[in-house]
Amino acid sequence: MQSAKVLQTDVLILADGIVAKQLLQRIVEKYVSTNRYFIVYQDPNILPSVEQENIFFYRFDPTSFVKLSKLFHQRFSEVVIVLANKIDTLASFENVRKLDSSVNIVVLDRWDLEFEGKNFIRLDANEILANRVADHLPNIPVTAQNVGLGHGEIMEVLVPFGSAYVYRHIGSIEQKNWKIAAIYRNNRLLLPSASLMIYPNDLLLLIGEPEVLKEVFKSIKQEVGQFPMPFGINSYLFIDMQCLDTRSLKHLVRGAIYVHKKFKDKKLFIRIVNPNDFEFLRFIKQYDSDSIEVSIDYRQVDAYKRIEEDIKTAKIGLFITHASMFVERSFRMFLYNFSIPVLSLSCKPFEQLREAGIILGRNKNLEKISSIIFDIAIQLKLALKLFQYSQEEPNQEVVDHFENLANIFSKPISIQKTKLNPIRHIKQFEENILIVYPFNEKVAKARTWNIFCTDAEALFYRLNQYHQIFIPES
Repeated sequence: MQSAKVLQTDVLILADGIVAKQLLQRIVEKYVSTNRYFIVYQDPNILPSVEQENIFFYRFDPTSFVKLSKLFHQRFSEVVIVLANKIDTLASFENVRKLDSSVNIVVLDRWDLEFEGKNFIRLDANEILANRVADHLPNIPVTAQNVGLGHGEIMEVLVPFGSAYVYRHIGSIEQKNWKIAAIYRNNRLLLPSASLMIYPNDLLLLIGEPEVLKEVFKSIKQEVGQFPMPFGINSYLFIDMQCLDTRSLKHLVRGAIYVHKKFKDKKLFIRIVNPNDFEFLRFIKQYDSDSIEVSIDYRQVDAYKRIEEDIKTAKIGLFITHASMFVERSFRMFLYNFSIPVLSLSCKPFEQLREAGIILGRNKNLEKISSIIFDIAIQLKLALKLFQYSQEEPNQEVVDHFENLANIFSKPISIQKTKLNPIRHIKQFEENILIVYPFNEKVAKARTWNIFCTDAEALFYRLNQYHQIFIPES
């Protein structure tokens, strides 16, 4: 039986200069038996030291139309032009195009040349070199140039020590329009699984939409001390003067301003609706400044519509309100749709806070917001305390995760194991504490009259005499 004939691909290369020498050496090293190379050169110094049976050399001036035409008795699949001279490159391109108008030409350009027609690929040598150098600069995303589309849909990211992604399981990271394709750790390739944990100095290989990957890169590189980022860059206090007395209103404003000074938000926007107290309006206007913008709606407005407009236009990353407003279910569900943190302030003095507390329950999604919790605690200089109900099976995976982060951020945590229900324990033993909750559907849809509910998150309102912050899980 006769063996099947292997079809070979013929490639013509017009070569001269140091880059051409490197290219020919690579061709020899990466031997491909199905390719045949026809090399036109003038300088013998660029020839590789090892010969291959599928490489044929022709020594003449690559700009010679007559000599070049003698090679075009056969059909080339591709012509590659890598020459050291600008004029020679232009002339060679024109000669090849005259000899075969449809052949694909790959030309290396170091002079910003302009080529007419189609069926050619222009490789900008200066851009390629600049991109390669930039790949080795810190905190710049490395995107694949020679695989895929080359549009940035493949990216490498080195995970820093303070990243929000360290010590998180891959399964806890929402990956919409992007994926973690692989992890490189200690010169080993690890294929991702839901239980695989990310460590500092891991190199993540990401694939996804280029614009999405740019945002993912920022979020991975962003270290603690940046809240309310990544949700937004500004804070927002909403005041309905019909809902609170003047004393409570002033307390609310002072608390919001204190938070604004502690966090990394660029600006605090204060929106006031239903104004009915001129004394309070005089009080609030004194805070109007470059970093605090006070807006008063003297006419009747749709409060929800106004809030929605403000959140979308002002890049809000933290919504501040009073506990008496957040307990309203319709208001909670409205805010839940924006996926931004909500700080619910009580009547206790915020500036006297010394601790932040997390009630450990059956919710494993606490891992998703853990880095944000540490960020908040660090900026507000609060000790972190985990409340664990001793009658329930401990969520050891979440505890281990928080302990790992505590070591990374040098932020000690304490674990309070209690025989009492944690809600009762906090009411009985804590005077002033910031309670942290995930802002999920259980919180958004919680009903205050559900007497049979035992879930601490759905029962958040039973602790609304304390300051509370609700952080979206995604």
